Amino acid sequence: MAAEAVVSFAVERLGDLLIEEASFLHGVTDKVAQIQVELRRMKCFLKDADARKGEDETIRNWVAEIRENAFDAEDTIDTFVVKVALRRRRGFQNILKRYACIFSESIALHKVGTKIDEIKTRISSLTTSLQTYNIKSIGEGEGSSGINARNESTRQRLLRRTYSHVVDEDTVGVEGNVKILVEQLVMESSENRCSSIVSIWGMGGLGKTTLAKKIYHHGAVRRHFECFAWSSVSQKFNFRALVQEILIKLMAPSPEQRKEIEKMSDDEVVKRVYQIQGEKKCLVILDDVWSTEAWDTLRPAFPLHKASSSKTIITTRNKAVALHADPRAFLYEPKCLTDDESWELLQKKAYFLTNENIGTDPTINMEEMGREMARYCGGLPLAVVALGGLLAKNRTLHDWERIHRNIKSYLMRSRKDSYKQQDSGVSDVLALSYHDLSYHLKSCFLYLGHFPEDYRIRTKTLFRMWVAEGIVSNEEVGEGYLIELIERCMVQIGRISDYDGRVKTCQMHDLMRDLCLSKAKEENFLEIIDATFQQVETSSSSTVTLLTHCTVDKVRRRAIYLDQSPPTKSTSTVAEEARVRAVSNNNNKIEDADDIYVKLNPENDTPLRSLLIFYPLEGEAIHWMLRKLELKKFTLLRVLSLEGLALGENLPRAIGNLVHLKFLSFKYAKLLCFPSSIRNLGCIQTLDLRFFHPRGHDQQITCLGMNEAIGRMKWLRHLYLPYSDFNVGKSKVQWEKLSNLETLKHFNEEQWDIKDLAHLTSKLQKLTIKKVKSFKELMEVILKPSHPISSNLRSLFVNEVGTKMEETDLKQLSKCQHLLKLFLSGEISNLPEPNLFPPNLVSLTFVSSKLQQDPTPILERLPNLTILFLCEHSYIGEEMVFSPNGFLRLKVLSLESHSVKRLKVDIGAMPNLNELNIYSCKSLEMVPEGVRYITTLQKLQICDMSKDFIQRLQVIDGKEGEDFYKVRHVPSITLIDADDFVTRSIGP
Repeated sequence: MAAEAVVSFAVERLGDLLIEEASFLHGVTDKVAQIQVELRRMKCFLKDADARKGEDETIRNWVAEIRENAFDAEDTIDTFVVKVALRRRRGFQNILKRYACIFSESIALHKVGTKIDEIKTRISSLTTSLQTYNIKSIGEGEGSSGINARNESTRQRLLRRTYSHVVDEDTVGVEGNVKILVEQLVMESSENRCSSIVSIWGMGGLGKTTLAKKIYHHGAVRRHFECFAWSSVSQKFNFRALVQEILIKLMAPSPEQRKEIEKMSDDEVVKRVYQIQGEKKCLVILDDVWSTEAWDTLRPAFPLHKASSSKTIITTRNKAVALHADPRAFLYEPKCLTDDESWELLQKKAYFLTNENIGTDPTINMEEMGREMARYCGGLPLAVVALGGLLAKNRTLHDWERIHRNIKSYLMRSRKDSYKQQDSGVSDVLALSYHDLSYHLKSCFLYLGHFPEDYRIRTKTLFRMWVAEGIVSNEEVGEGYLIELIERCMVQIGRISDYDGRVKTCQMHDLMRDLCLSKAKEENFLEIIDATFQQVETSSSSTVTLLTHCTVDKVRRRAIYLDQSPPTKSTSTVAEEARVRAVSNNNNKIEDADDIYVKLNPENDTPLRSLLIFYPLEGEAIHWMLRKLELKKFTLLRVLSLEGLALGENLPRAIGNLVHLKFLSFKYAKLLCFPSSIRNLGCIQTLDLRFFHPRGHDQQITCLGMNEAIGRMKWLRHLYLPYSDFNVGKSKVQWEKLSNLETLKHFNEEQWDIKDLAHLTSKLQKLTIKKVKSFKELMEVILKPSHPISSNLRSLFVNEVGTKMEETDLKQLSKCQHLLKLFLSGEISNLPEPNLFPPNLVSLTFVSSKLQQDPTPILERLPNLTILFLCEHSYIGEEMVFSPNGFLRLKVLSLESHSVKRLKVDIGAMPNLNELNIYSCKSLEMVPEGVRYITTLQKLQICDMSKDFIQRLQVIDGKEGEDFYKVRHVPSITLIDADDFVTRSIGP
């Protein structure tokens, strides 16, 4: 982020430290306050300095130096707090040690005071230098931040919550491209059968993926092919995972078949993918293939001969890759947008640009200005979309003129015909969107650079990392910032929740991620250590390439991408035989392995605040880089993610030194022992203990220190307990001390006393409990009059209830006024009347309920029910009836029952249903007639059904099955045969 942003954060952070660490900073509070004032004064000059740093090397150096001094101020105080905290944690065993500790603290206090004075002097000198260099002081209310206005705008968008980017219908100029490519796929002429490959190639941001998606979902394509698979290849990919993903999408296997697939060798998986494409009409899209080597690796899985009716679409930035795949393939390069098309797309993305409000000022031709800005995008759709997102946030004439001036100066430097220079111009356009962000949004955007290419980022986790680092004050603010980044077309939506419409996952476009990494390096925000490599059989020895996107020693954040194959040699052998290289983005500087270890473990404490480690395999071996990592040196760390890693004993044990840690995740990690040292993490806010026991280790992990550790975490907000059953001992968790707990997942009544939940506060929003002995007792705890945790409960999952749930106990749920999501697994006697359900219930799931009476007459009257899952053995009757005007708000319905023979859907039932899933209803005779009248239905999935049932819905050689007329109007239909589990997708 820009220096102004760093200084702004430093000012806020120092203010927080004066409050939070008052007991530690007594004696230097005045000095901390003085440096805070000096930084606030400096901030006024930085708005102008940041804007002008491209003009002069001296200004650039000053800006960088100011940023580092702001970092130093925060680091100095944080380091002092850590040292004092560690001393006090050890306690005073005798009077001599006590006085020695006090004397030691006095020395440390003097040193920190001296250090702060030095930093203050340097900042004062830099401020004077900026003034003499004619850098202007811009007031707090001026410039581009406008935080209050942005927060209000974000709140308004949260209330509206409409996502125009979910289905990108705002495309321009693609209809002709789609028509040509669809014809190549579905026409059975001899010319089209020369090759099974269709390659879409062109520069990044040209819309190749968008075009491929349009084809993938095209009605004629869905009717022509039987099986579909989409896979993103990217620069680095796991061969086994990618081919296995394609196989699963083509087969849609049962859980048992999935296990069989996982046991297959690589050769067997490749062979099966090849066979299915020979047996069925399959369409496979390989998006973003970067190299000829990547295609050569994947090629054995695809039949290229004429006899195959299957097709493969490849998208790539490299024409050589498109030609290499198959010289006979149909190559297609989408053209850039014309000036008129660019203007049309810009109007769609900057949604306020209409004929009614452009050109309102007679002295200014707004359309002419807009067309000129669109023209400078060079016809690249991604650049136009990014510009549209920028203009959508800047509607005044002054804003337009400012953007118009900047876009000219940015793009005129690279208005050449070469792809390389044109791509540079696009980066400049994207940079405009970045520079227009507030400093909070810049930090949020740059933080996304931690995650690997094409990574689906869980928004919930992302918000909690932002909170842990102090980038946002709470998760609601973080959600608002993410929505703003999405609306600015800087982040893409991945998955949206069915029941509340919130963004569940997000990701970044390749070009936008490139911009993110470039800015993160420029601002010393983030370092990437990329230890991934692909084993290629060549005559030369294999190499390990470490790509680091930041070369400054005082890096604040680091992400490590571990290699995709477990090490087969010792660390020393790897160091001797492999040439380990760290390549900077600018000068391809070569460093040896020792330099890498220094980067991992500096001699002195590092100011690192976040460390995220990504490992694509579910391996059992401990990676060689993890063996070298010394966490005890990262004393200022706030965020630590060790998800999916195989960990030894030393690494978890060292975590106890990270007293500033606020986010710690062991999700899917393999541990040999419970890290009892986490009891020292007094600042922790998010703790994910969903680790596993490594395969091959028969001895159960003993978690005797877990209860004590959890009870000491008074700031804990989100707690995820282990999946598996571990021995936690007889000690109790002091739940009453967890006064800030909002999320409690995987509470196991076999390990903890359910009555202890009564000590939790009303802040609890999400609760998951398993192996519940008595539902009645659970309700008594949740609704305890003196301390009801139900008052703010939003989500309740009750799994594996040991006794039958009685109607009288279920009625008690009506007191959970704010409950939105309810999951009940276990036998139920009878359902209560609709008015005795939680009044705001949106999502409801029943599993193994064994209801004997049709539940629909009751459930269809729940006024807010949007999602209903009736899973295995939830209903054991033979008939279900969906009445007129029932389930008025239902959007998703999933049915799974071996006993149901007849489904009756009356006209007017489920008028807003969007998705219908019918699973394993082996006795069901046919799709109900009434489905044809549900005009809102967009997706129908029939899974694990009889062949006869499937055939009644198929279109074979143009002949429709006898029930196809009932579902003809549904755009997406997926049929999964119970016998061969092959997916067949059909559509209008």
